[in-house]
Amino acid sequence: MVQNNPSKNLFIRQSSGLVREVSPWSSSLATFGLVTGGVPILIIEWLFLSPGANLPLSFFISLLPTLLMASLFFIASVSMPRAGGDYVFNSRATNPMIGFVNYWGLWIAFALSLGIYSFYGAQWFAYLFAGLGIYFHNSFFLSLGNFFDGKIGEVSVGLVIVLFSSIIASLGKYHWKFITYGGLISIVTTIIMFIGLVTINPSSFASSLSSVSGVPNAYIKVIHDAESNGLTFFSPLSATLLALPVVWYYYAWYNLPASWSGEMKSVKKNVFYSIVFTIAMVGVYYAIFAYLNIHAFGQKFLTSWSYIDCNGISDPVYSSLQNIGPFTPFFALIVDHNVLLYIIMFIALWLPNFYSNPPLVVALTRYMFAWSFDRIMPEWMADVNERYHIPLKSTILVSIIGLAGVLMYAFIPAISTVDVTIVFQIGYAVFALSTALMPYVKRRVYENAVPFKRKLLGVPIISIVGFLTFWFLIYTLTLTWNNSFLLPINVSTIGSLVAIYGSGILIYYLAKLYTKRRIGIDMEMLFEEIPPE
Repeated sequence: MVQNNPSKNLFIRQSSGLVREVSPWSSSLATFGLVTGGVPILIIEWLFLSPGANLPLSFFISLLPTLLMASLFFIASVSMPRAGGDYVFNSRATNPMIGFVNYWGLWIAFALSLGIYSFYGAQWFAYLFAGLGIYFHNSFFLSLGNFFDGKIGEVSVGLVIVLFSSIIASLGKYHWKFITYGGLISIVTTIIMFIGLVTINPSSFASSLSSVSGVPNAYIKVIHDAESNGLTFFSPLSATLLALPVVWYYYAWYNLPASWSGEMKSVKKNVFYSIVFTIAMVGVYYAIFAYLNIHAFGQKFLTSWSYIDCNGISDPVYSSLQNIGPFTPFFALIVDHNVLLYIIMFIALWLPNFYSNPPLVVALTRYMFAWSFDRIMPEWMADVNERYHIPLKSTILVSIIGLAGVLMYAFIPAISTVDVTIVFQIGYAVFALSTALMPYVKRRVYENAVPFKRKLLGVPIISIVGFLTFWFLIYTLTLTWNNSFLLPINVSTIGSLVAIYGSGILIYYLAKLYTKRRIGIDMEMLFEEIPPE
């Protein structure tokens, strides 16, 4: 039977030491930043992966299984509101080794992402200043753009962002105030950006593009050069379905609030708003963003531009604006000539990527905290600083890993953000399947811990939701597998997956052996219990 007060020596101590001080407002804004940070630019950059797709429709199609998955994370969080709550639930739903290895893979993906999105923080400064340089014909701004587009600029800013994020994450309740202010500014600037995009249409943009680039019929030239170099537009239905794996990835990360559920005020309300409600709002945000950009600049042009940008196609228009890439605020600037709006658009796109790094640090440390309580990792990972009520030692370790991630992305080209999409797909799929099987495999845990036990035709609803979500993720995985851009199947891809999951299995069994021989605790018994609050 699951107990809320486990035996004296089972866990490393009788209290987590963490304080419930996270409000629904700050948690929801953290989710908005974590999910959307960096994504709007990727939406434009990866349009060529599904040429001709009705992207707003793709977002709404993917939103349904995403909300179903979000409901599973909601159930996990309210069932076991602890540090690393979704891991705690996953490790007790079917098999503890599967739960740990699954979250070990997700943790690596999130940790690598801390490096890449900090790295991106510098790259987008390159877009900002290059755009100003081109617009004003100013060599100083152009040189700044070139600096931030180079290794020294990217690495320098990336390292500063990781350090800043780690410091903010170490400030306890003040960290959540930073999230609140950052989130509110992001929402306001996003609304202004949307209003600005409404006033633009493809014809006015085409005229401005020719004027700025110096290429007659520049708009048509971009589309022609992309198509003559292999870009093919599919039927809207086929392209819309083809977009689902990438669109699904844009929604990922909404599970992270579960990692700090042990510090939430009003857990049920907090988790509902920060996971379920916020991801629904993100779906609306993405659909509006995609629609307004297509409405302003034209789908064929943006898709062709993304194809040229990602595939190194020679095009005179792109060459004249080579440091801009998929940065649509510049496209708006050359039409409306409003520099203030240009900067506001930059803030709307860049700030979520920036302010979401501290809560990512928090999430990474809370999973380490939970592993420590489960005796898989060293006890010091769960040491809580008395002043700030955080696991400070774990935060320092995550900071070091983040700094290393920036350097890896800068100097090891084989590592990229798309390499971890499969880990997210596998991680969420395993969680969904584990939840679906829980009423049958771990019935006592299910009966004692899960507050939602309704059935439909005799089958637990969480099982129905889990199976449906699992099969959707398997479908998206089949579309992603061996995609030449998203997941090419080669030695490095297979090797990285073997290394990630193989190391997780090794760590788990070494911890199990150590705990049994040196401490005298059977980890199988430990995973029949819920960690203390």
